[in-house]
Parts: sequence; structure tokens; C-alpha cells
Amino acid sequence: MQRNTLIKSVSTLGLLLLSTLSHAKSPLPLELSPCFIDGLAQQVQCGKLAVPENWDQPDGATLNLNVAVIPAIAATPKKDPLFLLMGGPGQAAVELAPMLARVFSKARQSRELVLIDQRGTGQSNPLLCEDEDSDAYGDVYSDFSIQDLKTCIDNYPVGLSHYNTNNAVLDFEAVRQALGYQQINLYGISYGSRAALVYMREKPAALRSVILDGVVPTQVVVGPMGSEASRAFDILVKQCSERENCQQQYPNLHRDYQKIKQQLATETLVTQVSHPVTDLPITLRVDSKKFIELLRSQMYSNVTRTLIPYIITEFAKANYKPFIGMMSQNEDSKSNMYIGLTFNILCNEDIPRITPQLLKQELANTFSGRHSLETFTDICQSWPKFTPPSNFGDAVNSSIPTMLLSGRLDPVTPPAWGDIAAKGLSNSKHYVAKKAGHGLVTQTCAADMVNDFIENVSFDDVDASCLEQVPTRGFLLNNNGNW
Repeated sequence: MQRNTLIKSVSTLGLLLLSTLSHAKSPLPLELSPCFIDGLAQQVQCGKLAVPENWDQPDGATLNLNVAVIPAIAATPKKDPLFLLMGGPGQAAVELAPMLARVFSKARQSRELVLIDQRGTGQSNPLLCEDEDSDAYGDVYSDFSIQDLKTCIDNYPVGLSHYNTNNAVLDFEAVRQALGYQQINLYGISYGSRAALVYMREKPAALRSVILDGVVPTQVVVGPMGSEASRAFDILVKQCSERENCQQQYPNLHRDYQKIKQQLATETLVTQVSHPVTDLPITLRVDSKKFIELLRSQMYSNVTRTLIPYIITEFAKANYKPFIGMMSQNEDSKSNMYIGLTFNILCNEDIPRITPQLLKQELANTFSGRHSLETFTDICQSWPKFTPPSNFGDAVNSSIPTMLLSGRLDPVTPPAWGDIAAKGLSNSKHYVAKKAGHGLVTQTCAADMVNDFIENVSFDDVDASCLEQVPTRGFLLNNNGNW
């Protein structure tokens, strides 16, 4: 599955099978030159690789992929770099370079980090809707307009059917060939883990090792994520009830949540509040969908989830400042999500696979109910269609050494999904952090585990005991910062 309410509701993800790269006449040229990326002090190498927009027509129109290589610290780096595939679908890897360089600091002691803006993101022909007057999808108190998105679709000067997971993986493989790497180590987070799985299926000889963080199996439908969020919320409520100070402070946590959700479903809240950052008066408009989605987004992190009982209880008392403060913080911290690509992939590669049984299960979840599907049913009905390969949802079977990482508290890619993917991976090991949420490399010692693993591609070298050392966090008890 890294954000405003709309973005996080899909936060997270996409899939597909690939056509082959065999019809490419030869490795495409990619010349790198020194460059600087905002937020990263060190000079890196950047370049553009021209690839076919339609890989079935290699002599047709092209698009330029944006590529950045963060050099290894060692003077003579190892020949198997670490490729990093980001989530969403819709995150641009190069934009996240400062964070990735920091997180994978041990790996880059001896290996280059290769970042590619997936087609449709960053500087690789981005599919991003922008409002010249304001951020229509980012304002703290704005409402998402489907008509805005329809207008954006009409303005895309590209064939949207070519912006899918299969072509993205062909792009990644083209970069590997163009840079002359014989084999690579591949890390994928959230949706990036699904792209990595497809890469494993289609180009196994190119991969030395694979790391899947926040695992999204190809056979799992992404989009309706209410059941996963409900599981994570139930864990949160139970943890609060088991801590004496939290239970005393929030004795009616689950009841308050359900009451607020029901009230907002009946009537949208419209009120004047002072912005917690600027102190300027603003109009807060909150319906049940917005309320639910913001709380779900806070469960991604084992830090921000600790604020949820306080937010719910204060909201129930008609104190909305903590809630809008959380919204503001969410906007300040999110990275760009190229939602054109997000919907293009999910509306075609996932949503059509929803079965009546899955629909019934989703509607029955106690956290979001029907809201987990509303965004997609509204938007996907009018989104341009393409047909993915018939077997894109098949399980991936591979013997490539694969590390799987999951967080027990994850509201979008639960550990059970890692277990599903692992069934087809004969040379794999699944590590679960009990006190972490979505994306272990940013919340735990998992990045060090990744480095240990890729050094010799051996699970025996991986010390996972550090996952047990993740601190148990209390819950915020009041606005004085007491826990």
C-alpha cells in the first residue's frame, strides 16, 4: 500500500502480469550524470531512459523514465545493487530519495541504491491532478470532487491503458539492462511488493534476492480494505482496555467511535474552528467517510495510532481541534501521490475482481462498513477501462530467496497476506513485528535485517530479535502530552 483522506483510502497498492522484453532489439541507452535531489546533501547520478509507451509496439511513441542512482559509500561497490519499488500505486521513488538513503544507510555502504519513478509518477510522465488555485485533494477542509477527477482524465495526453503494472515492471527491467547489472536485489513496499512479485514471475534470472515489505499478493484484491482496518482497530481498542490509565481515560472508546460514525453518516458536520497551526478561522466539513479514513490513515504508524483514542473522545465532546490538527499534520507529512496512476491501476487490475462474497465481507466490517468501497464504486464506474492479462491474479511461485516483512498492527496489508504470498515462495521466510504497522523498514530495525539478508542471501545471517525490542507505546491521555 505512505496523504490526504482520498489518497490514504487507496493507500496503499495495484498488480499485473507482464509481457516479455524479448522484442526489445538491444538494451536502451541510459546516460547518468551528477545531480542533486532536494533534501539529500550528497551528489547522486540521474538520467532519463526512453522506453516504449506501449511495449507491444517498441518502435512507437516513447516516454522518459526518471532514474536516480544513490552511490555506495565504498569506493568499489558490489555489483548487485538494491532496486527500490515504492507503494501506492502512485508514489515516485526519486521524490523519496532522502528518506530511502537514510533508511537503507547500511545497505548503501557497499551497494548502490537505484530509484525509478514508475511511469505515471514523479518525472516519468506524471498522472497528477492539480488545481492552480488550491490543492483540491490536500486542503485540510476541502471535499473531493469526482468532477474534478473527470476533468483531469480528459486532460491526460497519454494512453492510460499503457500505465499498468506489467509495463512498469518491463520498465524496471529495461533500467537494469541499460545500467549493465547482471542481477539485482529487489525491495518492494506495499504496492511495490506486488510489482516485485510480478517481476519475480516474469524475469526471475534478473533477481538475486527479493524483500517484500507490507506484502500484497497478486491473488488478493486491493481497494476494499475495511476488513483489514477493522482488524487493526479492534487490536487498538483491546490494547487500550488492557492499560489501566487508558481504560480509565477512555472507557467508552468503541462506543464513542460507533456513535460518531453513525451521526456523521446521517448529517455532515459543518462548523467553524481555528486552524491549529495558523489559528485562522476555517470551515470544517466532516462526513463519516472523511472521519473514518483519517483514523485509518493514522493506524499505519505505531506512533500516530497512539493519538486515536484521544481524537475520538474529544470529537465526541465536540472538541474538533485535535481532529483537524491530525488532518493538518497528515497533509504536512504526506508525499505526493499520483492519483491518476492509483486509480488507473486499481480500477482495472483489482476492483473488477471483487466477488459477491468479498463484497458481503467488506460491507459487514465494523470499522468502515460500506465506505471502504464507495470511493472506488463512484470513480471506477467512469474511469477508462483496459483489460489486464487473464492470469494476473495467479499466485507467484518462485525459488528466489525472499524475505517477507509484516506488522501485526498494519491496517492495510496484514500478516495474513504475507502468509498467502509465502505459500508459493519455496525459499522464503516471513518476519512479523508484533508492535509495528505498515512498512517495517521505517518503524523497526528491518532495514538492518534487509542488509544482513542481501550480504550473503542467507536467512541464517538475519538477526530478527531486534523486532522484539520495538517499544510498547502507550496512548495519549490528554493535551498535556501525558501517556
